[in-house]
This record gives sequence, structure tokens and C-alpha cells, in this order.
Amino acid sequence: MKNSFFYLNKGMKIIKMEQCQFCSNMFGDIKMLKQHQKKTKYCLKIQEDLARAKEESESKELVEILNHEQKSCDLRCKFCGKQFKTKYLLTIHQTQTKYCLKIQESQNYQEIVTSFVTCKFCNKSFANSTFNRHDSTCKKKNDSVKADKDEEITKLKAEKDREITRMKIEKAEAEAIVSIYKNLADKSQATINEIAKQPKYQKNIQNNLAISTLTPLDLSQSRVDSIIGEKYTKMNFYDGQKGVAQVIHKHLLTDDSGKSQILCTDAERGTFHHIDVNGEHVIDYKNAHLINSVHEPLKRKAGQIAAAELSRNPEMINVITKNSSSINELDSKPGVFNRQIAQLTGKNRARKIQDVITRNIKDNHSDLAITEELLLENSRFLTAEHISKGPEGYAEYALEYPLHGRLLIKDDYYESVQKPSFLKYIDSNGHVVLDHKGFALTEMFFDSIKSRYEELTGMTLFKDQESDSVFRTEFINLVMNNI
Repeated sequence: MKNSFFYLNKGMKIIKMEQCQFCSNMFGDIKMLKQHQKKTKYCLKIQEDLARAKEESESKELVEILNHEQKSCDLRCKFCGKQFKTKYLLTIHQTQTKYCLKIQESQNYQEIVTSFVTCKFCNKSFANSTFNRHDSTCKKKNDSVKADKDEEITKLKAEKDREITRMKIEKAEAEAIVSIYKNLADKSQATINEIAKQPKYQKNIQNNLAISTLTPLDLSQSRVDSIIGEKYTKMNFYDGQKGVAQVIHKHLLTDDSGKSQILCTDAERGTFHHIDVNGEHVIDYKNAHLINSVHEPLKRKAGQIAAAELSRNPEMINVITKNSSSINELDSKPGVFNRQIAQLTGKNRARKIQDVITRNIKDNHSDLAITEELLLENSRFLTAEHISKGPEGYAEYALEYPLHGRLLIKDDYYESVQKPSFLKYIDSNGHVVLDHKGFALTEMFFDSIKSRYEELTGMTLFKDQESDSVFRTEFINLVMNNI
């Protein structure tokens, strides 16, 4: 396209001019205009830009036309042919409109079939948007839920009834057990009450018999001073009240045959007995009479030993002072002394082997033998109180009755730090038995009291083998440590 303009020059002559439609420059004729449009760079650039813009504009219009056509095609329902403005409306139509759904179902269209939700109660199919409304009102579902709740309530009620029944049974069993134990307790208490009338008497008889065999004890001051002056040594001093008890028992409270001249009948209350030189029976509570006789010479001799030891071993001042104080306080705090004397004297529970051997020559010591008959005969002295104490009670009964005065020891038994692992006693054949850890004697002992145990408790002795072994071991250890 070209634009022609006419001008009047100064001479009033009309001149025709040609204008470039790209850069708007003016030229005198068409030839010059065409040369300009073909050769001038900036004009060519403008032409190129205009051509590109036109091309892009045409391309855009073409795309818009195609998109519009494609869009129109995408928004048309492929089942019923209805046109929609948006894809959302088309989707709603295809998934909810009944006539369109029927068309799809008649064509067995897989998408619509899979988009349906089937109610598991009534087996009807619904679109997603309508299923929730149906689910809340489905009669079969409500009936099923009600039936499930009724079944759950029935189960809970049945479970509750079973629990109540179980608790009633357990209560009945507990009451039965309580009744059994109450009957056993009543029976044991009755037995204790019955036996309590006799053991005290029997015990007094035993004590009186033991006391009657004691030889007179000479506690004259000259004898006491002489024995303490000669026999109480540095070794005894360093053992405190225990050392005092050992030297007093061995050299002052034992006769020429090695038999104890003092008897402890109640270690807990500190009841000791001896016969004085006039043949009178002396009950010496907490050994007050004995301590009064030996205290002053003991303090003098202990003071001498302490002074000598301090000069030789000043670094031992704490130990020496402690032992001196223990001996000085013997009259006011005699606990250790009395416990040791009680352990050493007991009730003549053990005899020295030398005494037995000497006696064996004279009369065959058949009265010292430990036999099954002896154990069985003494079982009548076993009480419910002994049983209730456990191993300690059995050991107390054994040492007080069947084993009383029948176990054998060496001269240094009580002075020995480590007790032997053998029990020694006389069997039915008159032989001295070395019983390792007392296994044989323990077996004989518990066999002898089975009937008495069942009579007192109504139960069987030792049902559990493991607890049986532990119990027996503890029992024999108590016996061996308290001979």
C-alpha cells in the first residue's frame, strides 16, 4: 500500500509526493519509494517487525479458534450430547443426572459403574454425592446397627454374669480356706493350751533333773583370785567379755571330770543355776552372784595386762581401751558375757568325748545312744509353739529333749573359731558316729516327728522337696551352732 500526497511549492506548482507506509518518510516518486523499502535497513527492520507481529497475531487467533472448538467439544456430554459452560458442571451432570446415568448404565459404561457406591446393607448403588444421604436413612442399616448393639449388650451382660459367678466362687473358696485355717488354728491353739499345762511341768522336771546332777560350785574368793591370776591371759583380754566367759567357764565353772557346774535354763531372761558348797540351789539371775565374785580380780588382772600392752604396743591404744572398758563395765553391762556363758553351758546339751570313752569302759553308756526309738519316744514333747518358730523351734526342741546331753564334743570345742562339719554321737551299737553335716541324724529326727506334726497341724510334713532340703539344712546348722 502506498500513500500519495500533493503539495504546492513556492512557485505555486503542484508536486506529488509518495509516503512509505512503514517508516512514514516522503519520496518524490514511486521508484525512489520502492528502492527505499527494499534497501533502507531501518525500514526493512520495521517491515520485518510488522510481519512478525502480524504472523504472531494470526497464529494466536488460530489457536484461540482451535481452543474454542476443542473446548466446545470437551464440554459436551458424550452420552447425551448436552453442552456445558465448565468442566465442573459437565462432571456433576454425568455423575448425578438420572437420565444421563441411565444412558451410561444402558451402555455398561465402566466409569459410571465404578463411580457408583453400593450400600452393603441394602445392596443398592448410589452416586458419591447421594450416597451419604442414603447412608444416614437406610432402614436395613439402622436395623443391623440396632441388632449389633443388642448383641453387644447381651455379650456384656453375659460376661458380667460370668464375672459375678466367678467372684462368688472365689469368695466361697476363700471362705472355705479361711474356715479350714481357722479350724487348724483352733485345733493348734487347743493343742497348745492342752500341752501348755504339761510342758511347763515337764520342763520343770527336766530342769530339776539337770540341776540335780550339778556338782557344788566353789566361788570362794581365794579360789577365784587364784584361777583368774593364773589362767586369765593376754589372749583372753583381747577377746573382751567373750574371753572372760571362756576362761571362767573352763577353769572356774567346770569340775574335774569336765562337767559344767552351772546351768542356763532361760538364756533370754538370763536365768542361771548352780549348787553352792553348802549344797543349796542358787538361782543366779543374769549371773549377778557370779559376776560379783570375779569382777574385782578381773579388773586388777586386766589393768595389769592393759598397762603392759600399752607400753609395748602404744598404737593399739584404741583396742586396749575398748577391752578395758568392756571388762570394767561387766557388772553393769554383762550382755556379751552372759550370752557366751549361756552358749557354753546351755543345759548340758553336749558331752566331751573323753568323758564318754571313760564311761564306755564302765557301763557301755547305752543310756547315751541316739536311736530311732529314743527320737520317737521324745516326739510327744514337740509342741505347736516349736512348729510355729520354724527351724529355730525344731532345733530348740531337739536340743532340749531327744539330743539333750547326747552330742559329743572335744575339749576345745567352745574355744575353736571354726566349728567342725561333723556331728558326733553314739549309735544303737555303742559306736561313736561321725555324721557329716548331720545328714543321717537330720533324716532320723524328721522321720520321728512326722506323726506328731500331723497330729498337731492336720497336714503332711514336707511336701515340697526343695523347701524340705533348705529347711533341714537350716535346722542342722542351728543345732551344730548351739550345742
